Amino acid sequence: MKKLTLFFVSLIINVSVSTAHEGPWTAARPDGHAPISVMGDHMHAMGEWMVSYRYMTMDMKGLLKGSETVTASSQLTGMTTMVPSEMTMDMHMFGTMHAISDKWTLMGMLNYLDNDMNMVMPMNMTMNAKSSGIGDLKLSGLYDVAKWDDGRRAHLNLGLSLPTGSIDEKSGTSTLGYGMQLGSGTWDLHPAITYLGQTDRYSYGAQMGGIIRIGENDQDYTLGNKFEATLWGARKITDTLSASAKLDYSNQGEVEGAHKGLTAMQKNMSPGNQATSQGRDITTLGLGLNYYFQDGGLKGHRIAAEWETPLDQKVNGVQLELNSSWTLGWQYAW
Repeated sequence: MKKLTLFFVSLIINVSVSTAHEGPWTAARPDGHAPISVMGDHMHAMGEWMVSYRYMTMDMKGLLKGSETVTASSQLTGMTTMVPSEMTMDMHMFGTMHAISDKWTLMGMLNYLDNDMNMVMPMNMTMNAKSSGIGDLKLSGLYDVAKWDDGRRAHLNLGLSLPTGSIDEKSGTSTLGYGMQLGSGTWDLHPAITYLGQTDRYSYGAQMGGIIRIGENDQDYTLGNKFEATLWGARKITDTLSASAKLDYSNQGEVEGAHKGLTAMQKNMSPGNQATSQGRDITTLGLGLNYYFQDGGLKGHRIAAEWETPLDQKVNGVQLELNSSWTLGWQYAW
């Protein structure tokens, strides 16, 4: 882990001292986009289109209480008769972008989720729960703030997600916990600001934003607001291949209110059903590869992969620990 962190730090240092660059920022190079897990990282020239597909898989295993590792058996006390032991989430993300002017690029994203959670109960009994379906639809406008002739630019991200994802998911007749629901149930604002830069061999960027929940959903609860900050750098290895490193921090608060589909007994039965065991503070390191087709029949296509692992995480209440995640993606612009 130390070697990976040192690699990231040395990459940023190299970027900061390699300032020579001719002309404005351009997407027509392998490091012309941020790592594939970063959304709304770039804009397009008037009239341009882009379509994209991302597949993200996340693996969670083991329990944290705050920042300390705890066993499932230690949490099976009192009225708590069920605790999660592991979970996988697979997400398919479909996106499109279109520049209606050189100042404005519009973006839309829709997700499809597959959640699978295993739980343990007293006497080593186990249980499995699943949920799948469409998530919340996100619509955004990216507004160009500034462009410089030395490879730097900045833009605002103004996003709104619509509550198209279900918050009524059940296992049999029992309402599933908050982490197994498919959406927030509220209209959510997604503001952010993005800064990009390029040198002859390197690119770098930073994005800061979050999610602001509007009101309460029809199940009488509101997910916690979220703050996110991301810093990345990439090195152009060839005209078609680049490698990237990313440092990501996010903080999400507890749930306000409580899902009215959960009875008082169900709320005490499992941490996954408790509003105080939602949200976390986490820092992750991501490493990625990006390939951009410059010529031939696939010109304009881009494929990318990124692996992420936590450097530090602290959860509210008792929750599963994030182990790692992978994001694979394809983008095509014309």
